[in-house]
Amino acid sequence: MRIARVRLLSSGAEHYGVLHGDQVHILAKPPFDGIVESRKRVSLGDVRLLPPTAPVDFWGIGMNYGDHLQQAQATSGLPITGTMRPWHKGVGGIIGPDQPIIIPPEAVEVHYEGELVVVMGKRARRITPAQAPQYILGYTCGNDVSEKHSWEKEPGQWRGKGTDTFAPVGPWIETDIEPQGHELIVRRNGKEETHGNTSQMIHSVYDIVSYISRFITLHPGDLILTGAAGISQAIHPGDVVEVEISGIGTLRNPVEMEKL
Repeated sequence: MRIARVRLLSSGAEHYGVLHGDQVHILAKPPFDGIVESRKRVSLGDVRLLPPTAPVDFWGIGMNYGDHLQQAQATSGLPITGTMRPWHKGVGGIIGPDQPIIIPPEAVEVHYEGELVVVMGKRARRITPAQAPQYILGYTCGNDVSEKHSWEKEPGQWRGKGTDTFAPVGPWIETDIEPQGHELIVRRNGKEETHGNTSQMIHSVYDIVSYISRFITLHPGDLILTGAAGISQAIHPGDVVEVEISGIGTLRNPVEMEKL
């Protein structure tokens, strides 16, 4: 099942809906307490896809693939192990499909990082990895846009990863897949630049959700980035970045320079 969050072009009203071909079946309530369809049906062409949830919190795991771990080691010159490294991504940076990534003029080197994103379905605190699937609604695509030159190295990474528009997510939530074994491809301007598979994660999705829930309560709709597969590349105004995950879909965002 594909669950989208949409804005009706006719009225501006925002709803959750289930995709059926080129139609959106509007839900009577948010999907976290069960799927209840209303009688309202709209064409996919008559809505704008929004970020698939409006989360309380947005979390990430750093260096969860071998290539990304090696890149970080080479950049820092320091030994970095595969220890689980959760961090906080500001929800204010979230944008949806086809919305532009805006690069501030102060940024020196901004990279894409295509990742599988967990969408929580229930409140979770101190759950085990075995319990985690019961608390996950589904999965979507994410782009952990990051300023790599210096901002990402600052305490808290507050602007390195939290700058406005640095958190594209979408296009929808896929509920009927397991997280392992999916191709993860990033294209820039139509050219494939990174290609990995979610089976290559150092820490599994369920281990990540369980670990974060030991210390932080996860809420319905919260998002968790699970790590970048492959070596990230710099992006520039005029680029178009696509994050495609098999079984889910493609998240597409153009890149623009901030207009002051």
